Amino acid sequence: MKNFTDKLFNIIQLLLGAMLAVMIALVFLNVILRFFFNSGLVWSEEVSRYVFVYVIYLGAIVAMKENAHLGVDTFIKNTPEKLKWLLFVLGRVIIIAVMAVLFKGSLAMVVQSHSAKAAATGLPLSVVYGIGLLTGAAIILIALLNIIEVIRDPKSVHQAALMSEADSD
Repeated sequence: MKNFTDKLFNIIQLLLGAMLAVMIALVFLNVILRFFFNSGLVWSEEVSRYVFVYVIYLGAIVAMKENAHLGVDTFIKNTPEKLKWLLFVLGRVIIIAVMAVLFKGSLAMVVQSHSAKAAATGLPLSVVYGIGLLTGAAIILIALLNIIEVIRDPKSVHQAALMSEADSD
């Protein structure tokens, strides 16, 4: 299972790189067209904005999987192991609650905007808001798997809860 998820997240990282390249190319092309030809691609700004939103949300999923979100672990470093375990699980429960709110709000936006279209591209806005569903569900799943991992092996909480030494320098 771990091999499958590693391959899946490698694919997501490649997708993120491609999306970033598309966004940069569209913005650069639009700047060149506006500067030299006094015109631009109307749809490119909209597509760039939506791709940027997808990059942010997919990046949050990858960061959660790699435990790379910003955090201050000074307090956790100096707590006993049992309290460290409790704080880790409590933190993951809070993450699950916040992502449930994101999922619920995104679902409401997808349902509400199912017939609305973007102005320049005609893209259904439910596609744009749908990334919140994916992000919320994926981060909830990752947080649940983190909790299961530290329940099975309480000693793993030290590695899961703390930033790596390279990050803390």
